[in-house]
Amino acid sequence: MPCKLTTGSLNSMPRPLINQEKIIEAALFCAFDKGMGETSLNDISNYLSIKKASLYNHFASKEDMLKAIYTYCSDFYKKVNLISDEELSKTSSTQPEKLFKSCCVNFIKKHEVDPLSQIYTFISSEKYFTKDVLDIYCSQLEKLENQTFLFFKLINKNSSIDNAAIKKEARYFCMGLMSFLDRYIAVRKETIRQNPESGVGALFALPSDDKMISEVSKFAESTVQQFLA
Repeated sequence: MPCKLTTGSLNSMPRPLINQEKIIEAALFCAFDKGMGETSLNDISNYLSIKKASLYNHFASKEDMLKAIYTYCSDFYKKVNLISDEELSKTSSTQPEKLFKSCCVNFIKKHEVDPLSQIYTFISSEKYFTKDVLDIYCSQLEKLENQTFLFFKLINKNSSIDNAAIKKEARYFCMGLMSFLDRYIAVRKETIRQNPESGVGALFALPSDDKMISEVSKFAESTVQQFLA
């Protein structure tokens, strides 16, 4: 079955010049629909409207392509933060609850946009089967935990909470946030599966789920409040 979850904009615009990055993005789009294990070179070439043989001008094999996909995902993840250095610098001048809620909500909403939705789904599923992907996942989670730890440490006014406890709370919070994100992306994807008449690209045209966003906001606020007691 050919992959079908694509963006409307890609279907309506002239096809760009094919290069490695375009092929990688096409592979991620197809994998988002059916999983990388079920995605064939034919799926990718059909998505790009090129001949399968043309893929070999850029990659020697699917395995070679997968290695490039791992690098692409790793490099992209390096630009995805929960709390930026600029936001950390605002902890003394902005209400911590408001700032942290904004960071968490924005982090979730970033994943509504391609290619991050496809990257996240690929990493989340393939980490169980490929060590290279597991390493990418663990590295990203560690970065998010460190950013959260620094934020909690900067705002902490509770003398009974030491650095070890802050680090532990940061880890628990990030695990919870990623659980919210898993559900958020899964529900959006299932909405399209249940409403195929909505057409291709609808996943990314869906409005934000206000109820789930509200849950994330409340989770962030309740977590921060313990450091302000």
